[in-house]
Amino acid sequence: MSTISVTVDHTSNAFMLVEWLKNIRFVRDVNIEVDKPANGNAEAVQTMLESIKSQQLFSDITDPVAYQKQLRDEWR
Repeated sequence: MSTISVTVDHTSNAFMLVEWLKNIRFVRDVNIEVDKPANGNAEAVQTMLESIKSQQLFSDITDPVAYQKQLRDEWR
């Protein structure tokens, strides 16, 4: 058995190609990976940052230095 990997420019073309390949009698299996992320999770991190940007995180902190000192003291 042999495996062939094909890259196409648009998702719609990929789905058309998959349907075409499924109709060939000697093709055993066709798998499709749509918009597979290249490397890392930068897009997921960016999405998370955008979702928390509108929230007022740490808005109740009036003195950032005192807040940091308090956090450090908890670990002693």
